[in-house]
Amino acid sequence: MKIKKYKIVLILFLLLFVFISCGKQEAIKEEQDIILREEGGDFGYPNPFRHQNRGPGFFKMELIYDSLLEKDEKGLIPWLAKEWEVSEDGQSFTFTLVENAKWQDGVPLTPEDVAFSIKYFEKHPPVRGGLMLHGKYLMDRVEIEGNKIKIHTPEYTPTALEKIGSMRILPKHIWEKVTDPEKFSGEGDVVGSGPYKLVSYNPEQGSYKMERFDEFWGWKPAVKAIEWIPVSDKVLAFQNGEIDITLLPVDLLPEFEKKKEFVIKKNFGLHNYRLYFNFDKIAAFKNKKVRQAMAYAIDRKELIEKLERGAGLEGSQGYLPPTHEMYYKDLPKYSFDMEKAKELMSKELANGETIEVEILVGNSPKEVKMAELLKIRLEEIGILLKVVSIDGKARDSKIKNYDYEMAIVKSGGMGGDADMLREIYSSKVKKPNLAAYENEELEKLLYQQSIEKDKEKRKKVVEEIQKLLAEEIPMMLLYGEIDNTVYRPEKYNRWTTRYDHTKLDHPKLSYIIRPE
Repeated sequence: MKIKKYKIVLILFLLLFVFISCGKQEAIKEEQDIILREEGGDFGYPNPFRHQNRGPGFFKMELIYDSLLEKDEKGLIPWLAKEWEVSEDGQSFTFTLVENAKWQDGVPLTPEDVAFSIKYFEKHPPVRGGLMLHGKYLMDRVEIEGNKIKIHTPEYTPTALEKIGSMRILPKHIWEKVTDPEKFSGEGDVVGSGPYKLVSYNPEQGSYKMERFDEFWGWKPAVKAIEWIPVSDKVLAFQNGEIDITLLPVDLLPEFEKKKEFVIKKNFGLHNYRLYFNFDKIAAFKNKKVRQAMAYAIDRKELIEKLERGAGLEGSQGYLPPTHEMYYKDLPKYSFDMEKAKELMSKELANGETIEVEILVGNSPKEVKMAELLKIRLEEIGILLKVVSIDGKARDSKIKNYDYEMAIVKSGGMGGDADMLREIYSSKVKKPNLAAYENEELEKLLYQQSIEKDKEKRKKVVEEIQKLLAEEIPMMLLYGEIDNTVYRPEKYNRWTTRYDHTKLDHPKLSYIIRPE
C-alpha cells in the first residue's frame, strides 16, 4: 500500500515537473517572438572598423561580432573559447574554441579566423580594442593546434587576457581580400558569428534593425528582432509603448515608481562630463595653478543641482570613480571656493589681465547650459569664455583632431581596468586623448602599473597616479549622472549589466537566454 502511495506521489511530481517545464518552454517561445524597440541615433555602421567610438556604436557591433570571451556581471566568461589557460609568466594564453560556431553566411568559424584577425588588426586597428602596448602590438606570436589557439605577448601586462579575450573575431574568407577596411562596403562587410545579424541601417534616420541569427552556436537569442528607431521625446515614446526601455529624468521618478507595470534600475552610469584643455592653443593652460584655480571656481554641485536635479556624483580629479576597485578617496576635492580661485589667479595674471577662450560643446540644451554656467563662474577669475555649440558628432571629430581650445564632452568606459589611465593620459599612446599634455613623472607611473604583477603593489602605483592627476588636473572631471533606467518587465525582463558597464541596453547578455 505504501509503495502505491509513493508511486502516485512520484507520478504527480513528474507531471508537475513536466507541466512547469512545458510552461517555461512556452514562455521562452513567446519571448522569442518579441520585437524590442529602442531609441535610435546614428552611431555608425556596426562592424569593427566603421562604428562610432561611443557605447551605442560599439555595443551594436558586438551583437553581430563575437569575441573569445564575454563579460557578465562578475567578470570574464567563456564564449567562442569554451575554456582557456594562462601560462605561469602571464604571457601565453591558450584558448580552446567551441566546435559548432559558424559565420552568418553559413561558413564554419575556425582557429584560422582567430589567427587571421590577430594579424589583420595589427595592420588595420579596429575603432575600439586597445591592442597596443607601449608603442608595440600586444601580440607577437600565434600557434594553432587542432581547435586550440595559443597567443603570446612580448611582455607582461595585467590586462592582456581581457584585451585578447575582448577582441572581435573576423571571417578570414571575407576580410583577407580587403585592403582598406574603413572604406570596404559590400557583400560580407557586416557578417559576424554573433546572435544577431543586421537587416537594415539608415544613417539619415539613425535607425537600425537586427534579427536573431537562428543558427547561432551559443545560448539562444532572446528576441526575434531589435529595432532602434528615431524618437523626438524618448520618455513620451516609452509611455506610448513605442520603445521598451529608456532613461528617466529624476523629476519624473515619483510618477513612474508608483506604477507596478514599471521597473526602475538606478545605477551610477560610469560616464562623466569632462572639461578638455588644449595646451598648444592656450598657453595659460600649461600652468597647473590656472587649472587648479578653475577647479575651485567651478561649482560642480551647482551643475548637478541645476542640470540633473541633484541626481549625480562629482567627478574625482584622479579620474577613477568611487565605484572602482582601485579608487583612492583621499584626494583634493576642489570644493567650490571662489576666494581660493581668485587668490591662485592673482598670482598668475597681471592686474586686470584676462584669458579669452572658446569652449566647444555639443548642441544639446544640457551641454549649452553647462557651458553658460561655467562661463559665469570663470569670468570671476578672468577667464572669458565664448560658447561654441555644434552637432555632437562634429564636436567629437574636432576633439579627436585637437581642433578646439577648451571642450566639454561626456564619455564613459570608467568601469574598466585601471590601465585605462595609461590609455587616456599617456602622451606615448598612438593617438593621445589630451592635446599636448606631457608629464614625465606621470609617464613613469603609468608604465609601471602596466607591467606590475603584484596586485597590491600595482594598486599603490595607481593611487600615486591618482594623486598626481588630482594635483595636475590635465583634464577636469565635472560630474557623472545617475542613470534611472525604466522598462516593462511584463514585455521583457532579461536586462542586465556588465561588471565594467552599467547601461542595461548595451550588453550582449541583455539579449540572450542564459541558463538558470
